[in-house]
Amino acid sequence: MTLQATFLGTSGAVPTTERNPSSVFVRREGDAFLFDAGEATQRQMMRYGTGFDVSDVFVTHAHGDHVFGLPGLVQTWDFNDRDDPLTIHVPRGVRREVADLVFAIGGDVGFPVRISEVSAGESVLDRPEYEIRAFDTAHRTTSVGYALVEHDRKGRFDREKAEELGVPVGPKFSQLHEGTAVELEDGTVVRPEQVVGDPRPGRKLVYTGDTRPHDAVVAAADDADLLIHDATFADDAVERARRDRPR
Repeated sequence: MTLQATFLGTSGAVPTTERNPSSVFVRREGDAFLFDAGEATQRQMMRYGTGFDVSDVFVTHAHGDHVFGLPGLVQTWDFNDRDDPLTIHVPRGVRREVADLVFAIGGDVGFPVRISEVSAGESVLDRPEYEIRAFDTAHRTTSVGYALVEHDRKGRFDREKAEELGVPVGPKFSQLHEGTAVELEDGTVVRPEQVVGDPRPGRKLVYTGDTRPHDAVVAAADDADLLIHDATFADDAVERARRDRPR
Protein backbone atom coordinates (compact mmCIF):
# COMPACT_ATOMS: atom_id res chain seq x y z
CA MET A 1 0.00 0.00 0.00
CA THR A 2 1.70 3.17 -1.21
CA LEU A 3 2.29 6.00 1.24
CA GLN A 4 4.83 8.40 -0.23
CA ALA A 5 5.87 11.96 0.61
CA THR A 6 7.66 14.17 -1.93
CA PHE A 7 9.31 17.31 -0.59
CA LEU A 8 8.55 20.07 -3.10
CA GLY A 9 9.77 22.92 -0.89
CA THR A 10 11.63 23.06 2.43
CA SER A 11 12.79 26.67 2.63
CA GLY A 12 11.36 28.95 5.31
CA ALA A 13 10.13 32.49 4.58
CA VAL A 14 11.79 32.99 1.17
CA PRO A 15 12.97 30.75 -1.68
CA THR A 16 16.66 30.17 -2.31
CA THR A 17 18.45 29.09 -5.47
CA GLU A 18 18.38 25.52 -4.14
CA ARG A 19 15.13 25.27 -2.19
CA ASN A 20 11.53 26.35 -2.66
CA PRO A 21 9.18 27.47 0.12
CA SER A 22 7.10 24.97 2.06
CA SER A 23 5.13 22.32 0.19
CA VAL A 24 4.86 18.56 0.54
CA PHE A 25 3.06 16.23 -1.88
CA VAL A 26 1.65 13.06 -0.31
CA ARG A 27 0.27 10.10 -2.23
CA ARG A 28 -1.61 7.39 -0.41
CA GLU A 29 -2.52 4.66 -2.87
CA GLY A 30 -4.75 6.47 -5.41
CA ASP A 31 -5.26 9.63 -3.34
CA ALA A 32 -3.06 12.72 -3.72
CA PHE A 33 -2.73 15.67 -1.35
CA LEU A 34 -0.69 18.83 -0.88
CA PHE A 35 0.36 20.05 2.54
CA ASP A 36 0.96 23.77 2.08
CA ALA A 37 1.65 25.29 -1.33
CA GLY A 38 4.47 27.80 -1.33
CA GLU A 39 5.69 29.72 -4.35
CA ALA A 40 6.37 27.57 -7.49
CA THR A 41 4.69 24.47 -6.07
CA GLN A 42 3.32 23.53 -9.50
CA ARG A 43 6.77 23.77 -11.08
CA GLN A 44 8.15 21.43 -8.46
CA MET A 45 5.29 19.02 -9.12
CA MET A 46 6.32 18.93 -12.78
CA ARG A 47 9.99 18.56 -11.89
CA TYR A 48 9.41 15.55 -9.63
CA GLY A 49 6.60 13.98 -11.64
CA THR A 50 4.11 13.76 -8.80
CA GLY A 51 1.05 14.15 -11.00
CA PHE A 52 -1.59 16.86 -10.61
CA ASP A 53 -4.52 14.73 -9.40
CA VAL A 54 -4.70 16.50 -6.03
CA SER A 55 -8.11 16.42 -4.35
CA ASP A 56 -7.27 18.36 -1.17
CA VAL A 57 -4.77 21.00 -0.08
CA PHE A 58 -4.06 21.30 3.65
CA VAL A 59 -2.82 24.75 4.63
CA THR A 60 -1.16 25.13 8.04
CA HIS A 61 -1.42 28.93 8.14
CA ALA A 62 -1.86 31.89 5.83
CA HIS A 63 1.69 33.23 5.61
CA GLY A 64 2.91 33.76 2.05
CA ASP A 65 5.60 31.09 2.05
CA HIS A 66 2.87 28.50 2.63
CA VAL A 67 0.16 29.75 0.23
CA PHE A 68 1.64 31.82 -2.62
CA GLY A 69 1.66 28.75 -4.88
CA LEU A 70 -2.12 28.35 -4.73
CA PRO A 71 -3.27 30.97 -7.31
CA GLY A 72 -1.00 29.70 -10.09
CA LEU A 73 -1.82 26.09 -9.35
CA VAL A 74 -5.57 26.72 -9.46
CA GLN A 75 -5.21 28.65 -12.73
CA THR A 76 -3.19 25.82 -14.28
CA TRP A 77 -5.84 23.29 -13.32
CA ASP A 78 -8.42 25.56 -14.96
CA PHE A 79 -6.33 25.87 -18.15
CA ASN A 80 -6.13 22.09 -18.26
CA ASP A 81 -9.95 21.75 -18.07
CA ARG A 82 -10.04 20.18 -14.65
CA ASP A 83 -13.53 18.95 -13.69
CA ASP A 84 -12.86 17.38 -10.30
CA PRO A 85 -13.64 19.46 -7.22
CA LEU A 86 -10.83 20.81 -5.04
CA THR A 87 -11.01 21.41 -1.31
CA ILE A 88 -8.54 23.75 0.38
CA HIS A 89 -8.49 23.26 4.14
CA VAL A 90 -7.38 26.29 6.17
CA PRO A 91 -7.30 27.21 9.87
CA ARG A 92 -10.51 28.72 11.18
CA GLY A 93 -10.64 32.48 10.68
CA VAL A 94 -8.57 32.82 7.49
CA ARG A 95 -10.98 31.55 4.85
CA ARG A 96 -11.64 35.03 3.43
CA GLU A 97 -7.94 35.86 3.11
CA VAL A 98 -7.16 32.61 1.30
CA ALA A 99 -10.16 32.97 -1.01
CA ASP A 100 -9.07 36.51 -1.91
CA LEU A 101 -5.60 35.21 -2.75
CA VAL A 102 -6.74 32.23 -4.81
CA PHE A 103 -9.18 34.27 -6.89
CA ALA A 104 -7.30 37.60 -6.96
CA ILE A 105 -6.72 37.19 -10.70
CA GLY A 106 -9.25 35.49 -12.96
CA GLY A 107 -12.25 35.19 -10.70
CA ASP A 108 -14.24 31.96 -11.01
CA VAL A 109 -12.67 28.84 -12.48
CA GLY A 110 -14.30 25.98 -14.33
CA PHE A 111 -14.27 23.46 -11.48
CA PRO A 112 -15.63 23.58 -7.93
CA VAL A 113 -13.23 25.03 -5.35
CA ARG A 114 -14.26 24.82 -1.71
CA ILE A 115 -12.30 26.50 1.05
CA SER A 116 -13.05 24.77 4.32
CA GLU A 117 -12.11 26.12 7.74
CA VAL A 118 -10.81 23.60 10.26
CA SER A 119 -10.05 23.62 13.97
CA ALA A 120 -7.59 21.62 16.02
CA GLY A 121 -9.08 18.29 17.10
CA GLU A 122 -11.26 17.89 14.01
CA SER A 123 -11.18 14.94 11.63
CA VAL A 124 -10.70 17.02 8.48
CA LEU A 125 -10.95 14.16 5.99
CA ASP A 126 -12.50 10.81 6.86
CA ARG A 127 -12.00 7.89 4.51
CA PRO A 128 -12.72 4.17 5.09
CA GLU A 129 -9.02 3.32 5.45
CA TYR A 130 -7.63 6.47 7.05
CA GLU A 131 -8.37 9.97 8.28
CA ILE A 132 -6.56 13.30 8.34
CA ARG A 133 -6.79 15.17 11.64
CA ALA A 134 -5.92 18.74 12.52
CA PHE A 135 -3.98 19.50 15.68
CA ASP A 136 -2.95 22.65 17.49
CA THR A 137 0.36 24.39 16.79
CA ALA A 138 1.91 27.57 18.21
CA HIS A 139 2.72 30.37 15.78
CA ARG A 140 2.42 34.15 15.51
CA THR A 141 -0.82 33.62 13.61
CA THR A 142 -3.68 31.13 13.58
CA SER A 143 -2.21 27.76 12.64
CA VAL A 144 -2.74 24.01 12.71
CA GLY A 145 -0.81 20.88 11.83
CA TYR A 146 -2.14 17.74 10.15
CA ALA A 147 -1.81 14.02 10.85
CA LEU A 148 -2.67 11.35 8.28
CA VAL A 149 -3.60 8.33 10.40
CA GLU A 150 -4.38 4.98 8.84
CA HIS A 151 -6.79 2.54 10.46
CA ASP A 152 -5.45 -0.93 11.18
CA ARG A 153 -4.68 -2.76 7.97
CA LYS A 154 -5.49 -6.35 7.03
CA GLY A 155 -2.84 -8.96 7.67
CA ARG A 156 -0.57 -10.05 4.85
CA PHE A 157 -1.96 -12.69 2.50
CA ASP A 158 0.27 -15.78 2.28
CA ARG A 159 -0.09 -16.75 -1.36
CA GLU A 160 2.38 -19.64 -1.10
CA LYS A 161 0.43 -21.18 1.80
CA ALA A 162 -2.87 -20.70 -0.06
CA GLU A 163 -1.54 -22.53 -3.09
CA GLU A 164 -0.19 -25.32 -0.88
CA LEU A 165 -3.71 -25.74 0.49
CA GLY A 166 -5.05 -26.03 -3.06
CA VAL A 167 -6.71 -22.62 -3.39
CA PRO A 168 -6.77 -21.73 -7.11
CA VAL A 169 -5.33 -18.37 -8.13
CA GLY A 170 -8.22 -15.96 -8.65
CA PRO A 171 -11.26 -14.62 -6.80
CA LYS A 172 -10.91 -17.01 -3.86
CA PHE A 173 -7.66 -15.26 -2.90
CA SER A 174 -9.56 -11.99 -2.49
CA GLN A 175 -12.38 -13.67 -0.56
CA LEU A 176 -9.92 -15.12 1.94
CA HIS A 177 -8.10 -11.81 2.32
CA GLU A 178 -11.45 -10.12 2.98
CA GLY A 179 -12.18 -12.60 5.77
CA THR A 180 -14.48 -15.11 4.04
CA ALA A 181 -13.84 -18.87 4.08
CA VAL A 182 -13.82 -20.65 0.70
CA GLU A 183 -14.73 -24.17 -0.35
CA LEU A 184 -12.54 -26.04 -2.81
CA GLU A 185 -13.77 -28.45 -5.49
CA ASP A 186 -13.06 -31.47 -3.24
CA GLY A 187 -15.16 -30.00 -0.46
CA THR A 188 -12.23 -28.80 1.66
CA VAL A 189 -12.88 -25.52 3.46
CA VAL A 190 -10.01 -23.06 3.79
CA ARG A 191 -10.42 -20.43 6.49
CA PRO A 192 -8.94 -16.90 6.37
CA GLU A 193 -6.80 -17.42 9.48
CA GLN A 194 -4.95 -20.21 7.65
CA VAL A 195 -3.57 -17.85 5.01
CA VAL A 196 -3.88 -14.31 6.40
CA GLY A 197 -1.59 -12.90 9.07
CA ASP A 198 -2.54 -10.78 12.05
CA PRO A 199 -3.88 -7.24 11.39
CA ARG A 200 -1.12 -4.65 11.00
CA PRO A 201 -1.22 -1.26 12.69
CA GLY A 202 -1.86 1.62 10.31
CA ARG A 203 0.85 4.11 9.46
CA LYS A 204 0.97 7.71 10.63
CA LEU A 205 2.35 10.76 8.81
CA VAL A 206 2.49 14.06 10.69
CA TYR A 207 3.08 17.51 9.18
CA THR A 208 3.53 20.36 11.63
CA GLY A 209 4.16 23.44 9.51
CA ASP A 210 5.61 26.36 11.48
CA THR A 211 5.37 25.85 15.22
CA ARG A 212 7.14 26.71 18.41
CA PRO A 213 7.66 23.90 20.96
CA HIS A 214 4.18 22.79 21.90
CA ASP A 215 2.74 19.85 23.86
CA ALA A 216 -0.04 19.34 21.30
CA VAL A 217 2.56 18.77 18.59
CA VAL A 218 4.39 16.23 20.74
CA ALA A 219 1.14 14.37 21.36
CA ALA A 220 0.13 14.42 17.68
CA ALA A 221 3.54 13.09 16.64
CA ASP A 222 3.55 10.21 19.12
CA ASP A 223 4.29 6.93 17.30
CA ALA A 224 4.46 8.67 13.92
CA ASP A 225 6.15 6.71 11.15
CA LEU A 226 7.11 10.00 9.50
CA LEU A 227 7.25 13.42 11.18
CA ILE A 228 7.73 16.43 8.87
CA HIS A 229 8.65 19.22 11.25
CA ASP A 230 9.55 22.78 10.29
CA ALA A 231 12.75 24.23 11.75
CA THR A 232 13.44 27.89 10.99
CA PHE A 233 16.46 28.93 13.03
CA ALA A 234 19.91 27.37 12.68
CA ASP A 235 22.42 27.42 15.54
CA ASP A 236 23.84 30.77 14.45
CA ALA A 237 20.42 32.39 15.10
CA VAL A 238 19.86 30.97 18.58
CA GLU A 239 19.57 34.41 20.20
CA ARG A 240 16.90 35.52 17.71
CA ALA A 241 15.00 32.28 18.31
CA ARG A 242 14.97 32.99 22.03
CA ARG A 243 13.72 36.54 21.48
CA ASP A 244 10.89 35.30 19.24
CA ARG A 245 9.62 32.72 21.70
CA PRO A 246 6.46 33.63 23.62
CA ARG A 247 6.95 34.88 27.16
